[in-house]
Amino acid sequence: MAGAPHLTDPSPVEIAVDTTVDAEATLVALDRAAESWGAGWERAGLGGRLELPVTAGVRRGVLTCRVEARPAGAGTRLTLTVEAEDYRLNRAAVAILAFGAAGAIAATLWPFFPQLLSVAPLAVVLALCAWFLVAARVRTTTAAEFLELVVEECGRGA
Repeated sequence: MAGAPHLTDPSPVEIAVDTTVDAEATLVALDRAAESWGAGWERAGLGGRLELPVTAGVRRGVLTCRVEARPAGAGTRLTLTVEAEDYRLNRAAVAILAFGAAGAIAATLWPFFPQLLSVAPLAVVLALCAWFLVAARVRTTTAAEFLELVVEECGRGA
């Protein structure tokens, strides 16, 4: 098995949002949102397929989704069904965090092991670098956030 293991749920996840515009305007807004998000969007009628890049901490991935737009009251119900997900570990970030953890441990233990005093300043620098380079920048982008962007685009286009 090549690469990191993937944790996937075999049952499809469905996320829906209601917009205040018709289905055509909703799909145009979805097209604009997909372009700004960096997603791959292929329209087919009142729906289509979406390849949505997402992040989850130190993992990055792509969700393969089926999208449907159906009239609902005065607006449209946009449903995104996640059919497949593929996440990869950001190994560079994990390596930086490992060095930072080693630095934090050394900086914490030097009072108990005086021979570590000579490396304590370097240990503190390693721990702080790991914090500023990785931990402070960890983000999560989800399909639900993408749908919120679509709703915002619907408001701009109206």
